[in-house]
Amino acid sequence: MPALATAVVALAPRAPRGARPPRTTKTITSRDGVWCEVSQLAEPPARLRFSMDADAARAVIEPAFDEDSRQRCMSGDFTPALSAEDIAAARAMSPGQTEFALTYGELTYEGCTRLGEILAMGPDDVFYDLGSGLGRATIQAHLQWGVKRAVGVELSAERSAQARRAVERLEQNGQLDHSRRLDLVCANLLDGGYQEATAVYLCCCCWDSTFVAQALEVLEKRAVNLRQIVTIEPLDRKFGLRPAWLTLKLETRVGQTWAPEGYPCYVYEVTR
Repeated sequence: MPALATAVVALAPRAPRGARPPRTTKTITSRDGVWCEVSQLAEPPARLRFSMDADAARAVIEPAFDEDSRQRCMSGDFTPALSAEDIAAARAMSPGQTEFALTYGELTYEGCTRLGEILAMGPDDVFYDLGSGLGRATIQAHLQWGVKRAVGVELSAERSAQARRAVERLEQNGQLDHSRRLDLVCANLLDGGYQEATAVYLCCCCWDSTFVAQALEVLEKRAVNLRQIVTIEPLDRKFGLRPAWLTLKLETRVGQTWAPEGYPCYVYEVTR
């Protein structure tokens, strides 16, 4: 059986207890003209260094997907045809939601690596990717980040089926770590429990504001151990949302398939 693709995490030297990384204050304005100051880290943190880099993650994960999926990944075509059932399910999630919500894109392997560093993921963390698509980022979090559990939740039955086939191939090749959990779930993310979640990623650029508000309400009520939420759109400026229990901690960029050089990424700290 092939050797397990390791996901050991090497910790960088810790700062003295009580020390805080340097921060800057950035002034932004929302769509309604309200000015606010956001305290954010001067530089995106890199507290973790993973022994598996982005290229190593790609070399393990990509062969687990079928040829059509790999070709789409290389060509930048992330709009596979969806069934009428998938489109109807997207429309049913929210009054303003359309099949536009199922427009597909995902973190690049480099982007996912950087996200894990920014979030400082480790063996006590439970990571949820809500709208996980083909599951690449969830699988990479399992293999590379060393988290206790990585969970992907995807509404599309077709994309979920592709993700499950990839996981089955990794399992057959002995490339999963059975000391930690990897779960890919086909479900409406509003139905999740999230009690264990410590970090949640929302690729929400194609979601309508009502659905984003519903998702945040679910997380506020159910994700009792949540520490960080990551979005790729600013909650206030894009959706008009200002949850009192979230504080914008960092605005940076991570690689996405439609913007490999980097797309905006917003890290919110849970402050309730």
